[in-house]
Amino acid sequence: MVDDEPDLVVLLEEHLTQEGFEVLTAGAGMEAISMARSEKPDLILLDVMMPGVSGFDVCNILQDFPETTDIPVIFLTAVAETKRKVMGLNLGADDYITKPFDLHELTARVQAAMRPRLSHQPVSS
Repeated sequence: MVDDEPDLVVLLEEHLTQEGFEVLTAGAGMEAISMARSEKPDLILLDVMMPGVSGFDVCNILQDFPETTDIPVIFLTAVAETKRKVMGLNLGADDYITKPFDLHELTARVQAAMRPRLSHQPVSS
């Protein structure tokens, strides 16, 4: 999860952890890119408006690296204009959720975005 609002990060980290997800957090775009390249998360929840590198820039940069290009990205942002939603989806995001949001809907969207990725992981015996 990438967001510069600490209260939101704590709320979502607690909720998603209770839902069975392991959550890594970053507070800025360049930190998120570095973490994504090293940790290869199953999904990235990404804010648009952040200091320095915007979420749109992060999404675009992630598409340039073979190790991150297939990671699903869901924008989670207060930026609600249709042209910005279209921009985010055209940059490679899998979904675009506007704030305020419902936690249960967010969880369902995260699960849906991860479904194809998780179905390709080998089953351990």
